[in-house]
Amino acid sequence: MLKNYLKTAFRNLWRDKGSALINLSGLTLGITSSLILFLLIRHATSFDTFHSKRDRIYRVVTQTRGNNGNDHTPGVPAVLPEAFRTDFPEAEEVTFLSYRAGSLITITQPSGEAKKYDEPRGVVFAQPNFFKIFDRKIIYGDAETGLDEPNEVILSKRSAFKYFNKEDAINEVIKFDNREYRVTAIMEDCPNNTDLPFEVMLSYATIKKESDEKGWNSIWSDEQCYILLKEGESPASIEARMPDFIKKHLGNGEFFERTHPLQPLAEIHFDDRYSNLNYNTVPKPVLLALGVVAVFLIVTACINFINLTTAEAIKRSKEVGIRKSLGGTRGQLIVQFLGETSLVTLAAVLLSLGCAQLALSFLNPFLELSLAINLTQDVGLWVFLGSIMIVVSLLSGLYPSFIVSRYKPALALKNLINNRNSSGYMLRRGLVVTQFFISQFFIIGTIVIIRQMDYFQSKDLGFQRDAIVSVPIPEGESPGGADGVSKMRTLKNELLTFSGIEGVSLNSAPPASGNVSSTGFNIEGREEEFVTQVKQADDSYFDLFQLKILAGEKLADGDTATGFVVNEKLVKMVGLTDPQDIIGKEITMWGRKKPVVGVVNDFHTMSLAQPLEPVIMLNRIRGYDCLSVKIASADFQSVIKKVQEKWEQAYPDHIFSYEFLDQQIKEFYDNERRMSVLLTIFTSMAIFIGCLGLLGLVTFMASQKTKEIGVRKVFGASVESILIKFSKEFVVLIVIGFVLAAPLGWWVTRLYLDQFAYKIELGPSIFLMGIGVSLLIALVTVSYKSIKAATVNPVESLRYE
Repeated sequence: MLKNYLKTAFRNLWRDKGSALINLSGLTLGITSSLILFLLIRHATSFDTFHSKRDRIYRVVTQTRGNNGNDHTPGVPAVLPEAFRTDFPEAEEVTFLSYRAGSLITITQPSGEAKKYDEPRGVVFAQPNFFKIFDRKIIYGDAETGLDEPNEVILSKRSAFKYFNKEDAINEVIKFDNREYRVTAIMEDCPNNTDLPFEVMLSYATIKKESDEKGWNSIWSDEQCYILLKEGESPASIEARMPDFIKKHLGNGEFFERTHPLQPLAEIHFDDRYSNLNYNTVPKPVLLALGVVAVFLIVTACINFINLTTAEAIKRSKEVGIRKSLGGTRGQLIVQFLGETSLVTLAAVLLSLGCAQLALSFLNPFLELSLAINLTQDVGLWVFLGSIMIVVSLLSGLYPSFIVSRYKPALALKNLINNRNSSGYMLRRGLVVTQFFISQFFIIGTIVIIRQMDYFQSKDLGFQRDAIVSVPIPEGESPGGADGVSKMRTLKNELLTFSGIEGVSLNSAPPASGNVSSTGFNIEGREEEFVTQVKQADDSYFDLFQLKILAGEKLADGDTATGFVVNEKLVKMVGLTDPQDIIGKEITMWGRKKPVVGVVNDFHTMSLAQPLEPVIMLNRIRGYDCLSVKIASADFQSVIKKVQEKWEQAYPDHIFSYEFLDQQIKEFYDNERRMSVLLTIFTSMAIFIGCLGLLGLVTFMASQKTKEIGVRKVFGASVESILIKFSKEFVVLIVIGFVLAAPLGWWVTRLYLDQFAYKIELGPSIFLMGIGVSLLIALVTVSYKSIKAATVNPVESLRYE
């Protein structure tokens, strides 16, 4: 019996090759897309789940009252962990990490040559009890003593091979930030799914003294505290006592109105209020949206199958009648038709594996991931594919098999069953509406995201960003003594002599960057304390970035602050309306009491997801970390080569690098850009799958109405009138789908846009474009077969059958 079912299934699929190919193509695309999205979602949800004590691990974070609500940072004061360990005995372990991004490691070769390595994942200063909290296997050496003394380092196996070309590098020496560190242990390489991707771990004891000197009011996002709670302890009890803890160590005058919540390890990768050390956060709503997209694509592919199968069921009515007359049961017919569906689904699953593997070769570099299909070891992948196989087979084949198997033998053998009076006609219309609803919902979402991305790139940020490169000043050089100051001044002056360089500025960061510093201040005439961002810059900063002085004057040319320049936002925050009114008022910040000497226009310091922030600007050469260079020459490469030569003369122990400012700003929106591209790809998939279904339905309609078309042409009907008749029904279904998709699309895109302080308006043009694109694609698809059918000679049409 099984052999007969298989033989019949293959014959039927081969006989209707066109429909089978359409079904196979639609299912393959749908399953491929859902497989890729499954791998993406699984990867994102797997971060740091491999730690055996993960349910008891928390990160102590900082929340402060800001000018636009609460501000959040993952950083804490360097002195907090020790106080936390004393005041909260519920914590079994408390550890502190101080991360350094873009670090340079120097290895002295046997020949005496110093070889430099740029460590893309940075380095971290850590305490020995890190390994008591997190699972990281030590291959050589001892974790408990590996970081307990100054100037010690633990390397990953990968780093040991990179630096010393061997795995066991115990007692070898590396150099970082003008200090030498002895290798005391080798640990296993970190996996890709961790927010703690450390390859080089230096002993925190090396810098503990200088870190503790910063006190309670210095918070840096890359200095983080993790705790391991004792069994049975609740984080709520710690958070309830946190106000008393803060009052004890900060007193009542702390301007930040600060608190330190506990963030579960399981939430770190998804909470976009806080940054991570080396990976972008992925909010859970984004993962939910990707899951919905995957389901929609599978449903769209299944709709194709159901529509084509039920539409063509009439062709098999005589087969059903004969089988029933010869004693075949309805159950046997259902099994036969489900078997045919399962064969197509199996073929689609197999093809989707190849397509997904091909797609990942392009997506992995774009997403900066290493997703892979591993059928030999990945049990979860087998479960997913098996589930897809079962669900798609049942979803696509169950209803059509019930429809076909219940044909009455007498009507079937007399050829009295037609397409309109057979079951499933209204269902097909409903399913086509569902397909258009999904497609138009995707189209609306894609248009909104693309327009928002265009808005990000075109909006005036309040400063000049074109043709400006940022060159970092090496860590350990900028805060140095007189020699470090002299190097920076000399380098700037030498660059200004080059043709092709329009301006040079020394500063802590460009106007907009990922390097944001905030602090509190008092102003003359007001008792309360305020929070502001701080930019440390020289006098050239204003001309280079074309910041407009609205009142007073810019900063003077000097190495130390003689006055402050503020922006319009700060003027309004302290209760003034005219920029001139703040000139001369004294501001107290960082222990300095200086007058306001100027007011500049507002400018964006972060991404457009954030509102404008108040800014105080001051001279402080020891705070300069960046060299900003405005290039006026078209021969960029020759100019940057000259800059590199002078930079390397000043800092011979470091590796030169640079980045365009406009590129730095684009990086603010990397997540949105990637999401835009992904959504565009999957929207195109949904539209293409829908077009395949339309093509199949129109092909079937044309074959069913061959005689009708011939008669109409004999009586004078034009090709245009026949085309309109074919298209009219689908236009109505598209409009119904749009009416359903537009409100949902408006609501979802409004939620998406609400996360940005600056955003586009959801005008009618977006929705008109959505339905216009749907109509155009559908009509092109329908017209292809309709015109072909309408242009056939009536004599040939009337000979049909």
